[in-house]
Amino acid sequence: MQHSDPVPRPRQADRRSALLDALRAAAEPMRVEELAAAVGVAESTAQFHLSMLVSSGLVARTAARSGLAGRPSWRYVAAPETSHALPYEQLARVLAAQLDGGAGAGEAAREAGRRWAEAVPDGSLSPAADHDGAVGSLAGVLDGLGFRPDVLGDGAEIVLRACPFVAVAREYRGVVCGVHLGLLDRAVAAIGDGLAVDDLEPFVSDEPLVCRIRLSTAARWAS
Repeated sequence: MQHSDPVPRPRQADRRSALLDALRAAAEPMRVEELAAAVGVAESTAQFHLSMLVSSGLVARTAARSGLAGRPSWRYVAAPETSHALPYEQLARVLAAQLDGGAGAGEAAREAGRRWAEAVPDGSLSPAADHDGAVGSLAGVLDGLGFRPDVLGDGAEIVLRACPFVAVAREYRGVVCGVHLGLLDRAVAAIGDGLAVDDLEPFVSDEPLVCRIRLSTAARWAS
């Protein structure tokens, strides 16, 4: 199969960046429904990305006091921007350095990726009925994790235009990409046994970032 270069421009918006930009531009904390409307996504999608932003320390969440019983009404605000590495990035670098070059480092990284896949929200890794559905589900999972995927052609490739650990990957590519391969292993196994990852080619381009996943279809979906 031939692959043309340069890689086509992205067709999908970076939802997480759009949410963060909206919060940074806001004069006051925003509700999830306001943010969803501002960036043009469903509330459930906005909620998923906001949860990831909160976990990474880029966004803070506070409960608005209404005085009424029931679940709190959450408000979101962008955390102050800083030039320092976020704690999760510092931890990722320490762990990657510990694994790098050690015996069994590749398999250990891949197993870490499989465990990462287990933390993906319920319903994201549901079995698919056909190849297109499987590729779409896989792209959706990768999008939710911050990889900015773009499905190319007939679904034989997914291009990643971002990486949540790009700074660490530049230093410890084998470890970080091994983690990503483990994530892909578990994801395609859950989505359906008709989809397989043939190759993950990191840093096809560095500026802008492009990594390429090559996919294949088993016989049960080939017809």
